[in-house]
Amino acid sequence: MAIDIKGLLSNPMAAYRSASQPGGLLAPVTSMNQFLGDSRVHAGLAIARGESVGNALVNAAKIQSSFAPAERKIIKGADGFNYYEDGTRVLPGIKGKESEEYKSVKAKDGFLRYTEGPDKGKKVFPDIAEDAGMLFDNESKLRKDFQTQSKEFKEVNAAYGRILSNDPTPAGDISLIFQYMKMLDPRSTVREGEFATVQNAGSVSERARARYNGALEGTKLTEGMRADYLQQAENLYETALENQSYIENEYTSFSEQYGFDPKRVVIEYGKPLEKQRYTKKISVMSNTELGQLNLTNLTPMQSDLLKKEMIKRGKTK
Repeated sequence: MAIDIKGLLSNPMAAYRSASQPGGLLAPVTSMNQFLGDSRVHAGLAIARGESVGNALVNAAKIQSSFAPAERKIIKGADGFNYYEDGTRVLPGIKGKESEEYKSVKAKDGFLRYTEGPDKGKKVFPDIAEDAGMLFDNESKLRKDFQTQSKEFKEVNAAYGRILSNDPTPAGDISLIFQYMKMLDPRSTVREGEFATVQNAGSVSERARARYNGALEGTKLTEGMRADYLQQAENLYETALENQSYIENEYTSFSEQYGFDPKRVVIEYGKPLEKQRYTKKISVMSNTELGQLNLTNLTPMQSDLLKKEMIKRGKTK
């Protein structure tokens, strides 16, 4: 209860009415803590000790301020509500437009972040500053970890890309079988142009090694053999792509939880081959099969490639 010294001197009646209100000079004391911090008690004791009324009121006001609760820093949360630094809502009884509360966890960067809802991955308290250097360092480490996990797919992806670029020639047959073996075992140490052995071909099958060595000696693949290798390579790539998709989703989720931009962490290594794969796919389809394609399910890129293939075959202008 503050003592309005100026008011008491300039307008006694108004000061009296104000003092009668809760918290005023003449308001009743309702607790021991309020009694100890009551400026009236201290002012009365000071006057009893012989101090002047003015000094007694000033000193009593100082004592009262020492009993006032310390101010707590308030931070605005991402949900629009105000919070104290310890996470307690300032006005917990007030509900916003959306009263639903979303779960949050402490991320590795030390900040509370939402794990669900429209603000998933964002900080609960966006006004709290973060160390940009630490943030960049953690993002870089997560990206390197993703690249390490993607190492085998990158090698499979590169080998399949070369297979899609091969021509049906003796040299193309050698490259086709070699790249197929690299897809089977990316860790094999056999080099293109040298004979494959049990030692350098890793887990590659004996049949594949024999075909490769035969191609080196001049044995050509039949159309059926070549088509079989292409189909087996496609199957291997589909499996590898599915596994890589799981890794990409996992690291996208990690990025969101830590508050990073997934595009700066996750790299779609298979994206560049999409055009080659679709071109290869429709190139071996019959005119009847092309005519049965559902055009509504095609992406703009696929539609453009299909149109070019149809023009190439003289089916449209």
